[in-house]
Amino acid sequence: MFLSPRGPVWTVKAYQVLIADALLLALLFFVESDLQGRVAYAETVHGHTSGYIPSFSYSLFTQVFTMTGSGVSLSSPPTLDWIQVLGAVLIVLNCWYLYTVLAHNRKPAPPATPQ
Repeated sequence: MFLSPRGPVWTVKAYQVLIADALLLALLFFVESDLQGRVAYAETVHGHTSGYIPSFSYSLFTQVFTMTGSGVSLSSPPTLDWIQVLGAVLIVLNCWYLYTVLAHNRKPAPPATPQ
């Protein structure tokens, strides 16, 4: 933040948003890999012996891990769905950046003062 004749102005550089986007996308990749690993582990441990099939069901910002088989469904308590949370943060961050760029470009330059 710096002071200008029009008051304090927040400056956000494009590289700052790109770095934040890259970090959020990396986190999304790791979260998705973790979920796939959990399903694969549950399938190898329980799938061959008891016939249970692991899966996830999703709701708004929550997910439930279920194991179904032999007419029985076992469900975990609802947990926070980090993929949706990180996706929402990614969208909000980029919309905020776009808003600041457009708002900054719309403001006219202050008039020059005569000397």
